[in-house]
Amino acid sequence: MKIGDLVEWAQAREDSSPSIEQRGGIIMDGPRKGYQGIHQCQTYAVHWFAHDEMMWHNDHNLEVVSESR
Repeated sequence: MKIGDLVEWAQAREDSSPSIEQRGGIIMDGPRKGYQGIHQCQTYAVHWFAHDEMMWHNDHNLEVVSESR
C-alpha cells in the first residue's frame, strides 16, 4: 500500500455492498510501525469518503481496490 491507493475495509466486499464512495477511502499517510497485540504490523492513515474523516488502521484490515500510479 502507498499514498493515493484506494482501499476498503477488508471484510466489506460483498455483492450487495455499496459503491466505493460509500465504503472506501484513500491512503493519506504511512506506513508507520504499529502493533496488533504483541505482533508488529504497518499502519496507514485512511480518509474515509462516507464519514469525511481520517483514521489510522492496521494493514491487515485494509484491502487495496485500486493502486495509484
